[in-house]
Amino acid sequence: MMTGKKHDWCLVGFIWVFVVVVFHSTVEAQINKIELSIEEVADQKTPYLNYPVSVLVQESSGLVLISDWANDRLVITDQNGKTQKIIPGLGGPVGMVYDSATNRIYLTEQKTNRIRILDGSTFSPVGELKIQGITLNEPRGLWMDNDRKIYLVDTMNSRIVIFDDKGTLISTIGKEGMGNDEFYYPRGVSVDSQGRIWMTDTLHHTVKVFDSAGKYLFRIGKGGSGPDELDRPRYVVVKDETVIISDYRNNRLKIHNTQGELVGIIDKIGGDHLLNPEGLWIDRSGYLWVADSGNNRVVKLDMTFLMNREAYLASLLSEDKIDEFLREAATLSTEKRQQPEIRALFYAAYQKKDDLENMIVEAENLWMNDEENRSTWSEELGKLYYRKATQSRVTQPAETVKALYRKSIQYGNKKAYIPFIWTSFLMLGGSNLFLIILLIMLLVLLFVLYRIRIARTRRW
Repeated sequence: MMTGKKHDWCLVGFIWVFVVVVFHSTVEAQINKIELSIEEVADQKTPYLNYPVSVLVQESSGLVLISDWANDRLVITDQNGKTQKIIPGLGGPVGMVYDSATNRIYLTEQKTNRIRILDGSTFSPVGELKIQGITLNEPRGLWMDNDRKIYLVDTMNSRIVIFDDKGTLISTIGKEGMGNDEFYYPRGVSVDSQGRIWMTDTLHHTVKVFDSAGKYLFRIGKGGSGPDELDRPRYVVVKDETVIISDYRNNRLKIHNTQGELVGIIDKIGGDHLLNPEGLWIDRSGYLWVADSGNNRVVKLDMTFLMNREAYLASLLSEDKIDEFLREAATLSTEKRQQPEIRALFYAAYQKKDDLENMIVEAENLWMNDEENRSTWSEELGKLYYRKATQSRVTQPAETVKALYRKSIQYGNKKAYIPFIWTSFLMLGGSNLFLIILLIMLLVLLFVLYRIRIARTRRW
């Protein structure tokens, strides 16, 4: 026989699996094809990519830069995958960032332990960036934040190195070990809009998150192949509310929100599969570029539905896909859900479901937080409380009904005054008094009719 505690755990497990399967299938349903696959290179001697490790889209030109790691070269293509230029002779190119302020590209060479500087127009090497007081050992991931600080994953030294474009050291995070701020063979790094640092602690099978000062906050994942697990994650990219992790040994991508909650998993794309994915890049239009290293290609996936969640959720509402809307909206972070634009979408969804209770909850929240439209939400709340009071007259005590009419009046609904007064009258024992008044009115009416009849008789 199953004990109560075991039953509770089984129920929790079932709910978790159900939620993950729903999210997984929703994401898969949206990403059902590869928009573009880049495998071939216009080079007679070496015509194919060989274990590409990272990819970057230069927004100013639209060009796609691919670190063709095993071929020791950088391949530049257009948005259709047509080769534009090849930069050979690099020592295991891995991470890349583009600095639009200086029109420079910084590129880590894992095999030569250095950072190359490339011209942002010709892509030709123009120098090397050395970090003050730092000796690199197999550098990999790179990121540049909005303040133009550069973050580098110094893999074999198990640390993140933060510096500026002159090579001046700002700080370091981590060392080899098992603690929260200690790593083992880290690879990728990304910085979100709040300045938080996300990094893949690869051989600890987790992604760790730090604040801008390097203080540990939380982690995602542990070793394994389950929905909440990772197996040697390689790279991570963060944009707006979306976090994408290349789960290398599990041959998949994991999607989370910035609170670490699972949103979805991508492993199958139509009839295709990823194999040992590494570097990731989200372009300005919301497309995800993946270095699908085990398949020796770079693929482009349409992730616009995740990059612009508000527009996507609004489209679901316009198509009356309310249940799908609620499933998708449940994956938003708490912070995102509090935004008035999102709460208004929730209100519209509950309105379509005619869910009065939740409509009131959302309208109350919007009345408090959407200052620009406060008068609109006040008017709406007046109507909602009037409707609830009217519906409650049969099932609820008069005191409850009166309180609801009072709420309606407080939000400016003058229509609620009469039923509020009438309910108050009834609460004072007005029902018996009402019958007496009706009886008196009836007697008066009978007397009037009697007098009219007598008057007519006299005329005859």
